[in-house]
Amino acid sequence: MHLKIGITWALLGALALPAAAAGTAGVEGPVWRLTALQGMDGAALPTGPKSVSAQFKDGRVSGFSGCNRFFGAYSWKNGQLVLGPLAGSMMACEPAAMKLESAFHHALAGSFRPVVADGRLRLDGPDGGTRLAFAAEPPPALDGLRSSITGFNNGRQAVTSPIAGTTIDIAFKDGVLRGFSGCNTFRARYRTEGDSIAVGQIATTRRQCNGEGVMQQEREFLAALKSTTTWGFSGALLDMHRADGERTLMGTRESD
Repeated sequence: MHLKIGITWALLGALALPAAAAGTAGVEGPVWRLTALQGMDGAALPTGPKSVSAQFKDGRVSGFSGCNRFFGAYSWKNGQLVLGPLAGSMMACEPAAMKLESAFHHALAGSFRPVVADGRLRLDGPDGGTRLAFAAEPPPALDGLRSSITGFNNGRQAVTSPIAGTTIDIAFKDGVLRGFSGCNTFRARYRTEGDSIAVGQIATTRRQCNGEGVMQQEREFLAALKSTTTWGFSGALLDMHRADGERTLMGTRESD
C-alpha cells in the first residue's frame, strides 16, 4: 500500500473562542468524535473505529475524515483558533465514505464559534447555526490491541504491503509486544506516554524461510517497528510513525 501525501485545503477561517470554552484547554487535548454534521442525517455517521474525528494538540490538528487522515498546524491569536493549510493521505474508499469525507471537509472550512460544555464541542457558523458537533472520546490505548499489518516502511521512503501469501501481525499487552513477522515470531518490551512509544530490543526465533523476499521483508518490518516513536488510530487502522514523521506501520485495529 502506497499513500501519497499532498492534498491541500484552503486556509480555514479564525475560530472565535467564547468564555464557555474556558480557554485553549476547552478545545485542545481530547480526540473529538463527530456526532452531527450540517446537512447530513446523523444516523449515517459511522461509529466505533471508523468514526470521523479531530484533535487539537501542541499546535497540530489531526484526525480521520471518513477515508483518509488529515493534519496541519494551528495557533491561538487574540483568543482565536487559527488553522493553516491542511494536508492528508489520498486513499480511495467506498462511495459512502468518500461522500462523508467530502461533506466533512466542506463543513470544516470557514469561521466558527466553538462552544465546549460537558465533554462536547460545537462549532457554530457565522449565521449562528451549528455546522459540526463532536463528543470527547476516551483516551486511546495500545494495551490489549491486536493488529494485522497492512503496510510497513521498507526503509526506502515507501510504505509497502506484505508479500502475497505472507502475514505480519502484532499484539500489545502489559508492556510486551509479540507477533509474527512473516517467517519468525518476535517479542519486545515497549513503553508508552501519550501517543509516544519506545520499542526495546526485539528478540526473534531463528527460522529461515525460502520464499522470495520473505527474509528481506522481515528485516524491513522489524527495522520499521524498532524505529517507531509515535502511534495513533486512523479510523479503523493502527497508524505508527517515526520521529521524522515518516510512517512506519499501518494495520487493522482489533481488540485482544
